[in-house]
Amino acid sequence: MAGGTYTYNPQSSGKPGTQPNSSGSKFRIYTVFNSKIQLDEISFPQMTKGETQKLEDVASVEYPLIRINDYILGRNEIESMTIESIEFLPRIILSCTFFNDVFVSREMPKDGDLISVAIRNKSDVLNIIRNDYVITGVVTNPKPTTVNAPTRMTFFGELFIPGLKSQKLDLSFLGTSMDALKNFCIKLGLGFASNEDNTDDKQIWLKANTSGDIFIKDTIQRSWKDEQSFYDAWIDIYYNLNFININKQLMSAEDKIDMAAMINNLDNNQTYGVDTTQGETQAMPKVFSNYMNHRTTSFYINSWKPNNRSSTITFQVGTKMTCEMFEHNINSYVNSDAQKYWALQIDPIYDKQKTNKYIILRGRATYDSSTNNKDLARANYSYVDLYEKFPWLGIQYTISNPNDSNLKWDGNQHKNYLRARVQNLINNKELEKLNLEISVNGTNFNIIRADKIPIVLVKKDAMENLQINQDAEMNDMLDMFYSGWY
Repeated sequence: MAGGTYTYNPQSSGKPGTQPNSSGSKFRIYTVFNSKIQLDEISFPQMTKGETQKLEDVASVEYPLIRINDYILGRNEIESMTIESIEFLPRIILSCTFFNDVFVSREMPKDGDLISVAIRNKSDVLNIIRNDYVITGVVTNPKPTTVNAPTRMTFFGELFIPGLKSQKLDLSFLGTSMDALKNFCIKLGLGFASNEDNTDDKQIWLKANTSGDIFIKDTIQRSWKDEQSFYDAWIDIYYNLNFININKQLMSAEDKIDMAAMINNLDNNQTYGVDTTQGETQAMPKVFSNYMNHRTTSFYINSWKPNNRSSTITFQVGTKMTCEMFEHNINSYVNSDAQKYWALQIDPIYDKQKTNKYIILRGRATYDSSTNNKDLARANYSYVDLYEKFPWLGIQYTISNPNDSNLKWDGNQHKNYLRARVQNLINNKELEKLNLEISVNGTNFNIIRADKIPIVLVKKDAMENLQINQDAEMNDMLDMFYSGWY
């Protein structure tokens, strides 16, 4: 194997820039700077002594290239591989069958060992996925001693960021939460991507005796810009920390659909091997659909299902919160009239232009006998009032003079430090109430987490369509409940 390390530095498809604020703007996630994370090299010896070839440069488009220690998995040894980019860090589940004991006896993972993965699409327009996952668990099926039987193993891992979970790198940063996160990413070698310009939460952000992932999550919880913003963050498969103003994505214009690279994921015979060129790739609308014209592409929906947790989320965080806190600041004692105890009402943020057109998930609809005289009478319960929460947030040591030198500050927390945690929480939980889960053909590298894209679901049963809508005239009818922007 070749020695040394190399730097994974994928090309950015976007450029850092200022986000527009006018109505009807299309907000996008920009790569501010790229990752400098060093990865293990995947190589194999050539016939000429001393020469090697990087396999990720010629990785097969038919199955992922996977290496554990010095063992490169063969195609027939890989049963399944799942990479989930749902939580803060991407995770991998890899199931394999080994037909001899070479791997078990020589390459069995130990503390800190990695699963190196390279996945290439059928066009070089789309970046290769090249990841190292630290192995967090291995499950092995029992192996009989009397029979030379195959060994089935399942590996679990999470994206490896050197130093992310270390408590040794203590630091402090004077500035906004967004700038503090950028500074921390530079120290770790992570890239940084965002749809935000900056936040309004200047203070000293301190990482002391805590791991980097906890520092990032704690900082995100306290990030604040204004009453129409709330934030979430995660590390993606390209080693970028994504710091996203979620409400900007939700409010992004819906009058223009982005274009994507159309990849045919069904006919492998025409794209076998490494002959993938940008010239052969055509553009198509970035739309997921079960419409038959999509059926050979990676945007075709094979199956779909709704996931509903509406009432569960309401019982967890309430329909709204009245947050009580005590503000501790020297000025509040100098001025006897200054307010010290606060009760702040925080409601989920909604697009006011859509509240009269869409269903707002805040309890069931009110029954009105004057307009619903054909339906059975229902009891009316005010969910919004019944399930209001009243959390005690504690004491906030507010900085009232953030523009002065920090040596002259009269506190150490920005003025929305406690409030931000509730606003970020209740709005992010609101998005978990009703979702659509879709399954598509093959792999689709056009999509990044936090993309805002349309889904078009077509109902094809004529009799069923008439039951839903008596005015339906065609076999193909748009599902008006689940079709839309996500």
